[in-house]
Amino acid sequence: MSRGQHHKKLAWITAGGLGLALVAVIVDLSLPPGETLWHMVAAPEEDGGWKFVEIDRVDVRNDGYSLGIRWGEIVSFNDGCNSCGFDGDEPAGTLGRSMMCTLQACEQQPNDELFARFAYGTPQMQVEGERLVLTLPGHRAVLVRKPAR
Repeated sequence: MSRGQHHKKLAWITAGGLGLALVAVIVDLSLPPGETLWHMVAAPEEDGGWKFVEIDRVDVRNDGYSLGIRWGEIVSFNDGCNSCGFDGDEPAGTLGRSMMCTLQACEQQPNDELFARFAYGTPQMQVEGERLVLTLPGHRAVLVRKPAR
């Protein structure tokens, strides 16, 4: 290989690396706050926002229940009145796990107890087409993706 051919290959490799770096920066700047390119590429399919459709065969579409899932773990929820988020330091189901919530006074809804099993629990998650199915021993919930804002 002549010296000129070596420099051409090195120039192409350098240009390719710089091009990839530029694409990574542009993608990173266009992601929502707190998201990373790695999460966009490697996150489990259940990650994102989900709205409850039914819990234990009870239609709860109008109750406003929803979950936020990140890396396959529930990190936030809305009970139709207040929004809550868990800190990321403690694993799900740990008693020492702290939670931050809005503190609006709310009337209890008939299905709040059904919802709480999933919001505070550690359900198994399975994406089935356009739906997310959560299961706990003896209980099942079906959710759909929340529409993008």
